[in-house]
Amino acid sequence: MLTAYKYSKKSKVVSICIIMAGLFLSGCSKQLNITPEVFVSPEALYKDEAGIKAGVVGLYRQLLDLKRSDYVIVGMVGTDEAKTTLFVPTWGTYWQNFCAVNTYSQLMTSQNDVIQWFWVICYRGINNANTAIRYIPGAAAPDAVKNQGLGEAKFMRGLFYFYLVQLYGGVPLPTEEKSEVSDQKGGLPRSTPEQVYELIEKDLEFAAANLKSKGGNGTQVGAATKEAAMALLGKVYLTEKKYDKAKAALEPLLAASNVKLMDNYADLYVETNENNIESLFEVQFSNENNNTSNLANNLGSWQVNDLALPGGGGHVIIPTDYYFNSFEAGDKRKAASFRWEFFDKDGNPVDYSWWSDVGKPHMKKFDITKGISVSGSYSSRNLYYLRLADAILMYAEAENELGGTAVALQQLNRIRTRAGLDNYEIVHGAPSQDQLRKEIMVERMRELGFEGWRWFDLKRTGTLLQAVKDYNPDGAPNIQEKHLLYPIPTWEFDNNQSLSRADQNAGY
Repeated sequence: MLTAYKYSKKSKVVSICIIMAGLFLSGCSKQLNITPEVFVSPEALYKDEAGIKAGVVGLYRQLLDLKRSDYVIVGMVGTDEAKTTLFVPTWGTYWQNFCAVNTYSQLMTSQNDVIQWFWVICYRGINNANTAIRYIPGAAAPDAVKNQGLGEAKFMRGLFYFYLVQLYGGVPLPTEEKSEVSDQKGGLPRSTPEQVYELIEKDLEFAAANLKSKGGNGTQVGAATKEAAMALLGKVYLTEKKYDKAKAALEPLLAASNVKLMDNYADLYVETNENNIESLFEVQFSNENNNTSNLANNLGSWQVNDLALPGGGGHVIIPTDYYFNSFEAGDKRKAASFRWEFFDKDGNPVDYSWWSDVGKPHMKKFDITKGISVSGSYSSRNLYYLRLADAILMYAEAENELGGTAVALQQLNRIRTRAGLDNYEIVHGAPSQDQLRKEIMVERMRELGFEGWRWFDLKRTGTLLQAVKDYNPDGAPNIQEKHLLYPIPTWEFDNNQSLSRADQNAGY
């Protein structure tokens, strides 16, 4: 059963990560320690305070697995922001499936590896969260400890369901409750998108009310916090076009004392600055086995022996011309985001300008850092999931949709000021609501490029199809209305008897 959400009557053994209790009280670690993985029954694990803390740390594993692998491209490519390079499909069948997420080719099917495994890993995370939510209430632990554990579990469950509902539409909706239907048929039928969003909202509302604040006493570095839950809840409401609720969820973050914008945009991408004052939630990588990321390799740092150099270029994912050319003169973020000088493994300059995509600018935000990461394929660089700049731009979007264009403009200008730009109205004149709507979307690309949100932003605003047609030459000939959703994976139909082929998304 691919979704792995059935509670077996014969076996309640789950795979979860057990950590020495002392590690949870340390705030000096770069990240959550989520290894080693062992097998233990949920009753034995979630029996007391130490067990709750140990089990909850394991809930972050599946998000790390999503972002450490090639599946990190979901949300990046197939947009006006990022694309796969032209020569990648020549590497074989796997890479042709990989590129299909960018090109919307005939290989973007229910059997596509990226599409199937993204689904599977999300449901693994949901299954682990459901187990925690089911067993934590019965633990011999103070209510505050149980509510913190439940808050983290519900945050992660909401996060995974938010991915699924945006990508696949209505999906099976297992929760912590036992289900005879699931036991008998290997899974549940599809719920409506509205039902999925209802659960996500409830989960994140609980998380926002019960999680510790960022930097608070006993807060573990890398764990979900109250501020992360507020930001994600605001993003969910924004996606549902519940603009008043989005504004209310995000507004407290704008004046919070424990989060603020970093002074220098480039400093966001210095590895020693991870888990900084602007970060609300980030995926925690390290040099430990199975805890590394290959994103630097996919972005073109693979050739460099001297890690002080800007990179070798010419690999898997590059910015679109539209993204690279979208910056105004003087925008500090451009030099912090891209590199256009390349070197071979010996540090000699290389002119790739003749070689198709290879010679184009590459993303350098996540280049490996000398003395910390092992290599581009084994990088310890964290990846932002949520940061304050994202929340500020979401707030501006909600305000603008509610008619508060002047207030929205003030928030947009906070981001421009950090980028070294004059206020928008000084450069371009006072915008109308529609002009500001479009500018916020371009600003989100400049600010958050390659941080995994572009596909979702374009879909949310109803601009995905046109943006790809206008600015992604690989996807432009193929993208259709059906591509606003991914297909339900074949594996799910093979294992879940509650689904029929009629449940497949239209067009697939």
